Amino acid sequence: MATRHESLSLQVITSPFLRNVEAANDGSASGVERRMFRKSLERLERINMIDLEPFSSESYQTSDQGPSGDKKQSKLQNRLSREILGVDDAVLSAPDIAQLQSQESRLLSNQLSMNGSLNQTDVDDDASSVVFGGSIASTVPDKYGFFGGSQFSHDTDINPAMVAIFRKREQKWLNMLDDWEKYMTYKYKKVRDRCRKGIPSSIRPRAWQYLCGGGVLMEKNKGVFDELLSQPGDPKWLDDIRKDLHRQFPMHEMFADSNGPGQVELFRVLKAYTILNPVDGYFQGQAPVAAMLVMHMPAEEAFWCLVAICERYLPGYYSQGLEAVQIDGDVLVALLRKVSPSVHRHLTKQKLDPVLFMMEWFMCIYTRTLPWASVLRVWDMFFCEGVKVLFRVGLVILKYSFMKPKTMKECPTMYESMEVLRNLHSSVTEENVLVSRMLKLPIGEEDMERVHRKVVELRKKAASSSTQCN
Repeated sequence: MATRHESLSLQVITSPFLRNVEAANDGSASGVERRMFRKSLERLERINMIDLEPFSSESYQTSDQGPSGDKKQSKLQNRLSREILGVDDAVLSAPDIAQLQSQESRLLSNQLSMNGSLNQTDVDDDASSVVFGGSIASTVPDKYGFFGGSQFSHDTDINPAMVAIFRKREQKWLNMLDDWEKYMTYKYKKVRDRCRKGIPSSIRPRAWQYLCGGGVLMEKNKGVFDELLSQPGDPKWLDDIRKDLHRQFPMHEMFADSNGPGQVELFRVLKAYTILNPVDGYFQGQAPVAAMLVMHMPAEEAFWCLVAICERYLPGYYSQGLEAVQIDGDVLVALLRKVSPSVHRHLTKQKLDPVLFMMEWFMCIYTRTLPWASVLRVWDMFFCEGVKVLFRVGLVILKYSFMKPKTMKECPTMYESMEVLRNLHSSVTEENVLVSRMLKLPIGEEDMERVHRKVVELRKKAASSSTQCN
């Protein structure tokens, strides 16, 4: 059985907001990082400069070896992703950035005003549809690979002028990635702003690895992924993983077939993580996160990005007890009091436990909650700015879902309120509207740090009082 490397141990209940403060004050931070911390609120996140010691290959016991002692190699080393290889101009242009979406919205509005209605044939004349799992599914996937379901999006014609603009943005990202250390050290604000605008789809897999440090982890731990897969693993975790494979985006072209590349690679990624971290093993919330990564990159790259998310971005989220998630749920509600006192009173009066709605939001990083274009935008910002992005998204959803007094009147109990949060209106989740509202929230990182400390102190006092009573 593999032993975990000490430098990758989970930091349960460690505040993601306090990570910058800790890095600036302890001896582990470099001089550059301390200067960046003092410079302004636009600090350099430690999660973007992961510098972990390589795993020691001696700490792993290889159990699956050939007659000559060589480890068996997986038949599925890499996958040819549409977003990496063999893509045409339309797909490569990735029409999911703010400017292009605005252009698409104008085109649709003009067509609606001229024709009075928009039929399916207006969107895609060549597409036919079939019934899949009780739902209508297209036989032609959308630009993200979905055949149907809530994540399916109707593609529209692309304005050639917007394609030219997008090509320039791709080139800017390529130039930035070629000089990544310089940008992250001295021009982090520019990186942040470009992530907020949306990373081009053709650049996104590489950019995510640079932002989260997954590429660095893979480079420093060559061969570890294969070593992990060569081990048998815990049968309990593997059985749980197999049960969940078919539930991950079943209407996506990669995951529709149980023997397809999506489910096969997803299993490898999740299995490897249970062996790397046998204490926490596998949690259901990790599956959609790993599936999202597998959609964009080969299994080994997806694995190291998952490690970065679990160990650096969301420490303790997938641990037994879920205490870190419960704390962040209390933090979210406390922040809501400042953002929207009326909504806070509404939810508090109904005694609606935040874990009931925010657990899936945070643990799955909104992959099961938002339209796919919005999911991608959230992930672009999340990899750059950290977990505070998840709080901002949650605050926007809560505030604008119950903003109208009429909505509150229609939700006299927690059951109606939960129904609203399960069926979010498109006016709340549309990517450009969502991002714009996120950036306008009157909540800063200092607010999150202060509220987090207060929540932790209150929970400690409550636990101490409970112990004394017993």
